[in-house]
Amino acid sequence: MGDQPLDYQVAIARLEELVPRVAACAEEIEATRSLPPHLLQELHGAGAFRLLIPTEFGGCETPFVAFMATMQTLAAADASTAWCINQAAVIGTTSLWLPAAKIAEIWAEPDAVVANGPPLGCTLQPTAGTYLLNGRWGFSSGCQHATWMMGAARYAPGGYRIAYFRPHQVDFTDTWQVAGLLGTGSFEFAATDLVIPADQVADTAAPPTVDNELTRIPGALLFAASFAAVALGVAQGALGDMLALAQGKVPRFTSQVLQDDPRVQHLVGEAQARWRSARAYLYSTVEEALAGVRTSISMAHAHRAALRMAGTHVIREAAAVVDLAYKVAGTTAIYQPHRLQRRFQDMHVITQHVQARESYYALLGRYAMTGQYELTAMT
Repeated sequence: MGDQPLDYQVAIARLEELVPRVAACAEEIEATRSLPPHLLQELHGAGAFRLLIPTEFGGCETPFVAFMATMQTLAAADASTAWCINQAAVIGTTSLWLPAAKIAEIWAEPDAVVANGPPLGCTLQPTAGTYLLNGRWGFSSGCQHATWMMGAARYAPGGYRIAYFRPHQVDFTDTWQVAGLLGTGSFEFAATDLVIPADQVADTAAPPTVDNELTRIPGALLFAASFAAVALGVAQGALGDMLALAQGKVPRFTSQVLQDDPRVQHLVGEAQARWRSARAYLYSTVEEALAGVRTSISMAHAHRAALRMAGTHVIREAAAVVDLAYKVAGTTAIYQPHRLQRRFQDMHVITQHVQARESYYALLGRYAMTGQYELTAMT
């Protein structure tokens, strides 16, 4: 990174230049279930993992909408790469609740990457000037190249706290035997009586050290929007694969090229319309929410509800687009080496994520009808 932070426009331009490299590494990423060192080096050089960190701490301070668009572009090349960058960039913003000196220390490292995972029975106990951390965390995307881990845990006096620690201080278990997003290497990790210094623990329900647009939006909703952008990128890639295939494939027992089949034309038209509608819905909703937090230190329930609805619905619409592309491709797409097969598997892992739960529709329907909004860790 050097001594000076990258301007976000320079960072985005560098990442866009890396898109062909990311696409070329997709098979290696899937086979090794990790981002290869040579690609990681280039991603660090482009500031990928510090896109959302303020410039005063060595970050790029990328506007969130521009960040989402970049994640979408990367996801069209390789979903696992985009997922790892998105996960690290968003979770890295939790460091902005730590003391300023610790924030500076974390991001002074040129290869800084933060990984985390949802807590599975985790506790944080205050001791004499430090904290004692115990528990297990799952789905730690990007943990194999992380320099810091962040674990949320139930705080003994009440509520939750986040703790920062080094990867070598915890034990990792390779449970990532899955169908899609293989390259994220989302292992589990566990801590036993781990002593955490006081300056590496924070309460994200309290005012942050750095007050900006992103620290005024609940982290779960930043993930809702940005993972929806990743899903749009996967669907965008699938649309491109489908269109390329349709121009030359003649299905068995027919004499007609796919692109000349009226039924295929209908499916392509539907897929394009659903993708464009989903993208417009997501980005306009995020713009409205950002405008709201610029004038208020707390996020209005209406904007919380809108972001949650957009994140959930756009992921599910993106999956529908991938399914349409898969249908058009026929048996061509069932073979593992084909890009559509990889996108199909990646997309259907994304739909299983907590951000895509169908149960959120009921939560938001209740809000629409009654004005009552249930505040939870995810909303």
